[in-house]
Amino acid sequence: MTNVDGELVTFESPTIFRTDGERIDSTSTLRFRSKEALCLSLTEAGFTSTEVRDLPYAPGRGSLIVARA
Repeated sequence: MTNVDGELVTFESPTIFRTDGERIDSTSTLRFRSKEALCLSLTEAGFTSTEVRDLPYAPGRGSLIVARA
């Protein structure tokens, strides 16, 4: 992790190839919104129903969002 700015988290991730040892560095930024903000965005996009569930394989560690159009 290289930076946190509100909802945005930036991190670097190297990939090293076994065949020749070449290293490629990449930088990515993910956005982490609240459940409420995500559901509001889905409603504004035209989805009529949203349901937030626990991940069945990791309860309490993430969410599965089910949206219906």
